[in-house]
Amino acid sequence: MSSVRVYLPLTPATRLAARVVGHLQGRAVQYSRRTGGVSPYEVGEPKNLFAIRDHGRLLRSRFHTIIAQPGLQARKATDEQLRLLAGAEKFVRDTSTGDYTVYCSR
Repeated sequence: MSSVRVYLPLTPATRLAARVVGHLQGRAVQYSRRTGGVSPYEVGEPKNLFAIRDHGRLLRSRFHTIIAQPGLQARKATDEQLRLLAGAEKFVRDTSTGDYTVYCSR
């Protein structure tokens, strides 16, 4: 039985996902060195992480950014705070085309 691999063009979202997986692997290697070979993986192993990366090109990426600001009161937010959150939202939407949600106190 032969297998066929189909690779879709890299989009900004799939490039970002590949960078995130690469970053996670780098952190895992550093953790293992720092702890004398203890695996940082609670479930799975490095090959599972790379399988996610490899299959990522075939999947539609969706990003959901959630910001929790419990010290921020919605009714008392200053213009400066709202501009900062709006700038963060614009950045997230422009770079990931994902959703953006802010949770704060009432």
